[in-house]
Parts: sequence; structure tokens; C-alpha cells
Amino acid sequence: MKPSRRSHKGFTLIELLTVIAIIGILAAVLFPGVQGVMRSAKKNSALNKLRSIGQGYMNWARGSRNISSGAWASGKTQTTTISGYAAILADGASLDSGELWFLDADPAADGITALPKTVITKTGSVVSIATSFTTALTQGKSGWDLYTPTSRSLVGNVTAPLAWTRGLTVAGQWPAAGATATDSVWGTEGGHIVYGDGHVSFCSDTLTTGTNFFTKADGAPSASWKDSSGVPQGTTPAPTLLLPN
Repeated sequence: MKPSRRSHKGFTLIELLTVIAIIGILAAVLFPGVQGVMRSAKKNSALNKLRSIGQGYMNWARGSRNISSGAWASGKTQTTTISGYAAILADGASLDSGELWFLDADPAADGITALPKTVITKTGSVVSIATSFTTALTQGKSGWDLYTPTSRSLVGNVTAPLAWTRGLTVAGQWPAAGATATDSVWGTEGGHIVYGDGHVSFCSDTLTTGTNFFTKADGAPSASWKDSSGVPQGTTPAPTLLLPN
């Protein structure tokens, strides 16, 4: 008796095309949502990094110190560069994580071959900025704008800015995202700002009526960080944004 043979019918071309079409439709529906979740996660990561920088500064300053303007060197608390600012906090506040100064979503960070693990190296009491950190700043840009001189009254100030997402203009807007020092990270979506009391806000700009203004000494709102009562006014040199390196 011969064994029975069963016919095995495969998928037809029409069935395969139908399945592919359904997968394409599902991908088109789900992909924007996945992108949104990933972008939101990157913004939360950026918020936490900026909060850490703010806390590091406050722990270092403690209401009696500030970062002044001038060439940075080991043991100095002055700088005109982001690397010097990071070195001061790495040495004085143990904020020695190089990755805090760069953002995953930043187009300017795409050219960085390896994110630095540390900011400084130490030989005895002599502090040097880690080569990996300066290399990363040369290959890309920090995600943050900071300024010097800072004020000794900055710590605890709820409206005075300490640092913010790179690119905010004095007119109060973030430009399109890009890789240069004057381009922003999130584009016209806005950016994060950390204030002297350590809280971090994300705002679309500093022009729109609301709670994200910088505040002048007389209490009036301003779109410009330079007008804030917590930023030294009338000092020489005047407060300026730090250079990338």
C-alpha cells in the first residue's frame, strides 16, 4: 500500500503582497510614535545632564564663590572656555563625567568618535584637562551654553539662568538645529534652562508670555539672559558666552 501524499500549498503572490502592504501600513503608523518616544527619552536624558551640571555648580559655589573670566589653569577658578568651566566643576565638585557636556540628539555631536569618560586628569595636585575631552570638543560641540563671570548671588536664585541648551539668541529664540556653535540642538522646539536654584525648565523660547522669562532686577521679564538680575550687570568684562574649547 503506497503512503498517501499531502499537497503543501504555499502563499500566493497576492497573499505575500497583501502581507507586505499591511506591514508597510503598520510601520507608517507606528514609526512616528516610536520616533517621538525616542526623542522624548533623549530630552529627559538632556534634562538630567543639565540638572547635574547645575547641582555641581551650586555644590562648588555654596554662595561664596563664582567663576570669573580669564585663562584657566590648574587651581584657577576662571575660564573663557567650556573645557575650563567643566574642569573647575570636575576638580572642585567631583563632577568629572565628560559625557554630561554632550547630547545624543545634537547634530554637532555626530562627528565625535568617542565620548570622553572624564573631564580632567590629575598628577599629584596638578589638574589637566583630559585630551579625550578637548578632542571631543574639537570634533563636535558641547550641548550647553554657559557664561562668565557668574555671580556670587546666583546660587538659590529661582529666575537667574546658569546654563541652557546651545544656541539661544539674546532675542530669546533657538534657531534651527545644526552642527555649529550658533545652531541649536532641538531646533525651534526650544531648549532646557537650568536656574540658580537647580530647577530645569524646557521652553520653546523666552519671548512668549508665561513663566519662562529671564527676570530683570526690577521684576520685569526679558527675553535676554544678559538682562537677568542673577547675571552680573555692569561688570568688566561684561558677561559673555564661553568659547567651545
